[in-house]
Amino acid sequence: MPRPKGSKNKKNVAASSVDYEAQIAEKMSAKADVEQQIESKTEELTALKAELKALKAQAKSLDKDIDKLQAAKTAQEAAEAEAAQKAELEDVLKKLMADGMSAQEIIAKIATPAPSARDLSTTLPAF
Repeated sequence: MPRPKGSKNKKNVAASSVDYEAQIAEKMSAKADVEQQIESKTEELTALKAELKALKAQAKSLDKDIDKLQAAKTAQEAAEAEAAQKAELEDVLKKLMADGMSAQEIIAKIATPAPSARDLSTTLPAF
C-alpha cells in the first residue's frame, strides 16, 4: 500500500468567513484620519511660514536701524574728535602767542611739514 502524502496531524479547518467590508471600512476610516492630520499639519506649516517671514522682515528692519545708529554714532564720535582737536589747536596757539611768538612765525611753523617716519629712519643711526 502506498504511503499517504502530507502530515497525518493536519487539522481540518473550516473555511472561516473574513469580513472584508469591515476591514475596508476600518482602513478607510484610518485613511480619513491621516488625511485630516495632513491637512492640519499643512495649515500649521503655512501659518509657521508666514510667521517666519514676518520675523525675518522684522529682523531685517532692526538690522537697518542698527546700521543707522552705528553710522550716527560714528559721525558723532568723528565730530567730537574734530572738536577736541580744534580745542587742542586753539590751546597750542594761545600758548605760542603767550610765549611771544608772532602770528607769522606760527603760520610758518604750521606750514612746515613735520618729518615723517621715513625721514626719521634715514637720519637715525642703525644699531
